[in-house]
Amino acid sequence: MNRWDLGWLKGNRPLLISQMVGVPLLVAWFLYFYFQTHSLFALVLIALIPVFAVLNILNVNRARERQRDPDNRRDVPTGASVAPLARAWDRPTAGLARWVGAADVPGNLGRVNATTPLAVLELSGSSLMLRIRPQLLSRFFGIRALRVEPAGVDAIFPAKGRLRASAICIRPHGLPPFYFLVGDRASILTTLGAAGFPVEWEERTYSPS
Repeated sequence: MNRWDLGWLKGNRPLLISQMVGVPLLVAWFLYFYFQTHSLFALVLIALIPVFAVLNILNVNRARERQRDPDNRRDVPTGASVAPLARAWDRPTAGLARWVGAADVPGNLGRVNATTPLAVLELSGSSLMLRIRPQLLSRFFGIRALRVEPAGVDAIFPAKGRLRASAICIRPHGLPPFYFLVGDRASILTTLGAAGFPVEWEERTYSPS
């Protein structure tokens, strides 16, 4: 990947607009501060703005490259597992379900964390969707809703999040993993398994790609 690639910014209109408006306003404010106080500190900050911009571009492109590189996959078994719900009256209704929680998902700026209750996991028939709300927040960070069917998923399994939080990992074909952080993993995995998704029960560690 080109370390100077700006496609993620051109394709992210809300972020592009905020940068086009915010940076000139920031420079104008520092100039006003300088003319009012004659402090050289304001000029130093103005000079550092391009440096921070370059470092940010490099950091975003490095994060995007890491999450797309399959060689960076680091999820390994933790030695724990989640047991499926065995009794019929413990099983949730298969084919239609909705859960609210947190998520760790890939975006145009690298991986993005969304806290509870911004992440929504929805199952409708054989279609599974993980989305981040509100939509403006998703567009700002370049997050697209994940919509998959069983044939488009490598595996769904219990996982540990970045801070050892209980999570479910969804690995779509050819895409970085999507993590949905929630407590009741057995219920969700049992529901998804009943809907035909390739569910595994062995817990794995977190991996950005």
